[in-house]
Amino acid sequence: MKTENKQPDFIPGFDAVAESRKWKEAVARETAGMTSAERVAFFNDFAAKYFAERRERERKHGHAFAH
Repeated sequence: MKTENKQPDFIPGFDAVAESRKWKEAVARETAGMTSAERVAFFNDFAAKYFAERRERERKHGHAFAH
C-alpha cells in the first residue's frame, strides 16, 4: 500500500551532498596541521558551544527542542 507524504522529502534548490562536501572541506582546512589531540579538543569545543547556544535558545523559547 502506497502512503502519501504530506511534506516533500527534499528542499527545492538544496543539494545535501554539495553542502556536506563544503562542510567537510571547510573543516579539513581549519583542522589541517592539527594533531589528533588538537582535533579532538577542537570538536569538543565546537560541541560545547553548540549545545550551550541550543540550551540558551531553549531557555528563551521556554521549551526543549526535539533531540
